[in-house]
Amino acid sequence: MSFEQAAILILLVGMLIVLALDRIRMEVVAVGGLGLGVALGLVGPADAFAGFSNPAFVTVVEILLIVQVLGRSGILDPLARRISDIASTETGVLAVLCLATASISVFMNNIGALALMIPVVTSVCRVNGLDSRRVLMPVSFAALLGGLCSIIGTPANLIVSNQLAAATGRGFAFFDFAWVGVPAALAGILVLLVWPQRVLGREAIGRGRLPPQAFRNVVTEIHVPIGSPFAGLPVADMDLTIHAMRRGGANLLHQRRGTSIEAGDILLVETSLPHLESLFASGSASLPDRAAGSATVQRVEAVIMPESTLVGSRVGALDLLHSRGIGVVAVATQTPRIEGSLDDLQLSIGDVLYLSGDQEAIDEAIDEADILPLWPKPAGEAAEIRWPPVIAFTGGIALAALDLAPPELAFGLVVIVLAGLGSLNLRKGLAELDWPILLMLATMIPLGEAVQTTGAATVLANGLMSVLPADSSLILAVAMMGIAILITPFVNNASTAVVLGPIALGVATASSVSPELLLIAVALGASVDFLTPIGHHNNTLVMGLAGYRFSDFLRAGWPVTIVVTATATIALFIWWM
Repeated sequence: MSFEQAAILILLVGMLIVLALDRIRMEVVAVGGLGLGVALGLVGPADAFAGFSNPAFVTVVEILLIVQVLGRSGILDPLARRISDIASTETGVLAVLCLATASISVFMNNIGALALMIPVVTSVCRVNGLDSRRVLMPVSFAALLGGLCSIIGTPANLIVSNQLAAATGRGFAFFDFAWVGVPAALAGILVLLVWPQRVLGREAIGRGRLPPQAFRNVVTEIHVPIGSPFAGLPVADMDLTIHAMRRGGANLLHQRRGTSIEAGDILLVETSLPHLESLFASGSASLPDRAAGSATVQRVEAVIMPESTLVGSRVGALDLLHSRGIGVVAVATQTPRIEGSLDDLQLSIGDVLYLSGDQEAIDEAIDEADILPLWPKPAGEAAEIRWPPVIAFTGGIALAALDLAPPELAFGLVVIVLAGLGSLNLRKGLAELDWPILLMLATMIPLGEAVQTTGAATVLANGLMSVLPADSSLILAVAMMGIAILITPFVNNASTAVVLGPIALGVATASSVSPELLLIAVALGASVDFLTPIGHHNNTLVMGLAGYRFSDFLRAGWPVTIVVTATATIALFIWWM
């Protein structure tokens, strides 16, 4: 093994480990890795920025821009209104939501499909009195399953298609992935209708009784007024979690034995939203003075999306909100370390903000910060479907599916049409994209190509061939899919496809197996991401929305992983061998 081959493998393994640890921002890891690759001579200076012109990167950007417009089109409003008529049981409602989400995800990226469905899920759970914990994770998984079925359903599919085109001169057709993806997705959805309900909560909630936020803990600051039953009560006897206490402007070590609550104390607490509302209603607690003035105006719930400018910010530094007179009353967060004050809380993807203020100001802030309102709907949301964006997107899908134009050109034309119709402000749309993910994708592509150009892919392929039977294409495909499944819960599926695609091509060359078979196996394995909340932004997002624990994904996701893998293996054998 040459220096270049060893260096690129060590670099990529190191990057995957750092990404899995989630201690450094992903775009910093990706840019740093690319810079190191250029410094070591693994990537030529002229190729360092080739990822930004790669068709996979261009197509992902176009799809994300289109999704912004479709999210405002109202295309899913009829579904939200009619779903109670379509299904009368919890399983029926879940089936409709999962099938709808998977169907949408076939034609756009996973996070875009989930973003469109979250308001629908929120509305349906409220109307039908369903526990959102039993719905959101299956819907997130359904979005990942739908992405298996087309070339644009997930970045991993686009990446392996471009790798195939570079190696053979022709990539995958639009629906080539569907021969394996559709049966795998349907089998996965059948499991979603049965298994998560057994492990994500057994409470049967009466129709219309409890809203889904009853199952979501929030962090907020409360003031203990004079005459409150809490005054004089030992901290240990409080029926909520206290993270910090301030008295007279000074922080107290409330964990000391014998510490009692006094009137005038400010407590940083964590409890359920209904319990918090009951404390305010009974006069046992109130909002601090700085938030009290906004408590009587419009209240809005909004979730922080992956592309939001608020990710990583502290509540006290949200000038975009505070300058408009908007108060952050509470935050539902997965942050494990909570101390100091509410202002010190650092926001993450999936955190839910409870905002109070003028409705028009909140609508402006939501739009500028790129956060997704859960309830109520924005005041300016259209009551009727805006058909021109939907028709334009359908036309782009038709061009790509009929092979009349490559995806990057077909959806580029859709973007131009939407901009020409005034439905898309390109400057604003580009500013609102999830640039950390896009930057990571663009910088990982040259490194993935370096695996091929340095010969490292051939070395690894020969190593695999020494332990796997070269005459069994099915075993080789299952092995590539299994490796991808093991990697993708800890790093995103695009990085997994970038790294494993060249190796799959090397194995195909060494064994005379069809490269299409192995690349589809890699793409599918890279998207079977049901075991952790960190491998895909969809899972991270619903973890914050529903208050899942890390272990909930493992308990709910392992049967889905097994069934989807088994079904995909059978479909690979039938259609691609």
